[in-house]
Amino acid sequence: MVLDRTGVLAMLPVRRTGHPPATLLLIVATISFIIASTPSQAEPPAEVSERDSLKGLLGIEVLVEPLNIEIEQRGLQTGKLQSDIRQRLQKAGITVLTERERVATPTAAMLVVRVDAVHDRIGRYFYSIDLLLTQRVRLVGHVASELPAVTWIKAAGIGIMADDNVKQLEDQVLHKVDQFIKDYLAVNPDRRASDQPKRP
Repeated sequence: MVLDRTGVLAMLPVRRTGHPPATLLLIVATISFIIASTPSQAEPPAEVSERDSLKGLLGIEVLVEPLNIEIEQRGLQTGKLQSDIRQRLQKAGITVLTERERVATPTAAMLVVRVDAVHDRIGRYFYSIDLLLTQRVRLVGHVASELPAVTWIKAAGIGIMADDNVKQLEDQVLHKVDQFIKDYLAVNPDRRASDQPKRP
């Protein structure tokens, strides 16, 4: 595992394990299904606290981690996807920041998009899409201690698509962005597009 730009642990590519990527993805999907199906005696749903963590955020930076080079060659470009997400957020009334602007804010909030895709060499991609919001948090009992942490996340299981249909991958990413927008506006109703002044 390695630390990425967000300060969050990221998995190394599955190709380095020596096992066929498609097999590993199927194993992970099976384990994820079993865990998700196990009854939990946990606290109230995590979505509640995750949504609340978005309250009061004045702006966020968007970071799409580099897509698989084969996916880019098939027409889904990292830069274009990032631009489309920024526009979608701005249209909804969410202020999108540059890196410099983000670092200058108290929360330094960043929406990170991770898309992992592995080709099975028979015409399909196995893929997963994660959206996560990181921001500065303060440890309880440590007033002066701040560190980046994930406070909102929309993770997914393993999906399958034809290798000539990267549009499906783009649609799935934008669907998750819409989920973020819905949660953000639910706790920041005053930030809706119609209420926002235009940025220069």
